[in-house]
Amino acid sequence: MAIVNPSLNHIDTTETLKISHPIRTTIIPVANPDSAPPLLQIAETMGVEPGGHIVLLYVVTDDHEVNELKIAAFRTTVEEAGKKDHRFTFEVITHHAVTVVDGIIEIAYRYRAEKILLGLSYSIRGQVELGQVVETVAERAPCDVVVYRNPIQSNVERIVVPVGGSIASRVILQLGIRLAQGSGLPVEALHVYSNGPEWEARSHVESLLADIPGHELVTVNVIHGVKVADSVLSWSNENDMMVVGFSERSLLEKWLYGDTAQRILDRAMGPVLVVSRAIDDAEIQALARRRLSWLRPLLTQTEQEHIIWHSKDTVLPTLDYFVLLIVAALLASLGLLLNSSAVVIGAMLVAPLMSPIIALGVGLCTARLNLMRKAFVTIGLSVLMVLAVGMIVGILIPPTSASKEMLARAYPSLLDAGVALGSGFIGAYATARKDIPAALAGVAIAAALVPPICTVGLSIVIGEPRLALGAALLFITNMVCITVIGAVVFFWMGMRPTRLENHQRRRRYSVLLAGLLAVVLLVGALLNFSQHPSVEKISESRLQAVFDPAELIGLQITKQDPLMVVATVRTSSELPSESVKMAQVMLSEDLDTPVRLRVVVQKVIDGMVG
Repeated sequence: MAIVNPSLNHIDTTETLKISHPIRTTIIPVANPDSAPPLLQIAETMGVEPGGHIVLLYVVTDDHEVNELKIAAFRTTVEEAGKKDHRFTFEVITHHAVTVVDGIIEIAYRYRAEKILLGLSYSIRGQVELGQVVETVAERAPCDVVVYRNPIQSNVERIVVPVGGSIASRVILQLGIRLAQGSGLPVEALHVYSNGPEWEARSHVESLLADIPGHELVTVNVIHGVKVADSVLSWSNENDMMVVGFSERSLLEKWLYGDTAQRILDRAMGPVLVVSRAIDDAEIQALARRRLSWLRPLLTQTEQEHIIWHSKDTVLPTLDYFVLLIVAALLASLGLLLNSSAVVIGAMLVAPLMSPIIALGVGLCTARLNLMRKAFVTIGLSVLMVLAVGMIVGILIPPTSASKEMLARAYPSLLDAGVALGSGFIGAYATARKDIPAALAGVAIAAALVPPICTVGLSIVIGEPRLALGAALLFITNMVCITVIGAVVFFWMGMRPTRLENHQRRRRYSVLLAGLLAVVLLVGALLNFSQHPSVEKISESRLQAVFDPAELIGLQITKQDPLMVVATVRTSSELPSESVKMAQVMLSEDLDTPVRLRVVVQKVIDGMVG
């Protein structure tokens, strides 16, 4: 029988509340007595072991008077609950605080609460809002926070736990198992995978369950889908209780990619429990070390596992990936032909190349050779697709000559390598730190990869092999720099090779690192060589238009300071000095350096035969 606190008439617990020993306590803040019974039922179901304590909390803020009617209603609720046979004790308290959130947090600390259970009143599906109180409590609470949304009518027959791959998923799995043990209902772990084989996705979920007490009660299901929330909702029904975790994404990422927990909360036909995991002591220490040593923000084990899981889950392409890639390649090709930087930037916003590139860096840092192989396959397919789109655009809209945007990507230098290093750094750093929108880093990486490949395709179509080779070198440079600096950033933040348990794997990893070092040295040498001025950077068609009607028959560059360009022209008339000055300005723009122009004129005599 539940023990009901006899001092229910006592209103203010601020001074008198004392805890003699730590017990498993669940705090249930309530503002409406009608919401108490279902929350009490859920609280009791979540705890299986006897000896727990459930506290119904009514927070009185400084700008409100105590509502005696509500206190009486709460008393009646607890008295009715106490008439039943329970494993828990119940108590009703009121607490004065500046705000409702402050009151909840203060009582949670005083009772050393194991959980805070908050209720959401039922509203029309699609319009469920957690509210500022719930979100603030979830951020500040010293324990797990569970939010319960109960429909008007529910007949729960199954507990469903949609899981990802991080350690945080274990918390909702543990809660699902406890609910199943307390209610006698079956519990199923559901994982939505977008690529890779089904057995691999299943093994990931089973590895999460392996060290959770009661895991033998859980049935594992994996389904293929692109959007996690929609796949889960289509698979479940109104008799399922969903247990989901709060999203860790930033506001921008939620807007771009959607918030799985919020969508399930909005659309699920049955009851939903949303869980916010409390930060444990190890993570608090890691976060404290990160703030104290800001020069090396180490990742917690949870964050590292989340990065690895996310890389595995997004490394292989999907239909959406290819659609975005084709659109990005089309925009980039048109922007290069139009000589429009704005259109090229638009292509960068669409391109989805960040996922495989970052996965490659993660695989390199952690010695996950299988992850690297998958990343190489995705990147290879992406390159072929973008190259094909560039060539098709070049065939359909044949350019007369290389545009300035194409020329800018056809002659890479060490400065371009610096840009790639910056792109890779921000890409890896944004992936590791959830405070930074990863979508912004994706723009920087796309800028370094998509336009150069399109330049290769367009250069092949117009018969400019030198331009194509230069753009290909730029792409390889960017690819190598982004991958290497990404791996370095992850290593700097605490990730280490973990798959080197046997000699064969160590040897393969060593060979890979040696090959990568050789590629870096080769790329550096080629970049240093490609910095030398070349006549192919000069637009001969523009130069011919300046000298017209004289005929341009030869160009030669002499390395001097400033650079000397010798142009040989054939004409039957005098060459205007204004034309020479205009040509010198144009050559300085094409070669990106001050130029001295020397014009050699070959005179021809027009004759008439009559």
